[in-house]
Amino acid sequence: MKNLFVIIVTFLFFSCKPNVDDQISHNTIACDIENPQKNLPWLSELIEKGETDKTQNYKGSIWLEKYKEEDVFVTNMGLGSGGLAYHFFDCAGNPLLIEEDDSFNDFITHMELRTLLYSNIHY
Repeated sequence: MKNLFVIIVTFLFFSCKPNVDDQISHNTIACDIENPQKNLPWLSELIEKGETDKTQNYKGSIWLEKYKEEDVFVTNMGLGSGGLAYHFFDCAGNPLLIEEDDSFNDFITHMELRTLLYSNIHY
């Protein structure tokens, strides 16, 4: 009986997957705004589209990163681009047209994607 208990506990431990909702940062300050997911209109709208869109264009995640000391929002959503891997936005929601140079390549190489703001990908 004791062995059965150990097997069940072990099985439960290894079968538990982290909940993506638990990884989302809700106490973030970005662009001098607390909780940008709700308080930046363009970001809130993007998240709403992620929740309701059936086209898969808004399936993915949104992270907060720093690029040249500025807050940058990074998403891996398609956004109708035909499959571009990542999109970058400034605080006003403008797409960043980042020229590929050494600083950008360094940014991409060292992106940590630690501050998850939103995800509709559930594993």
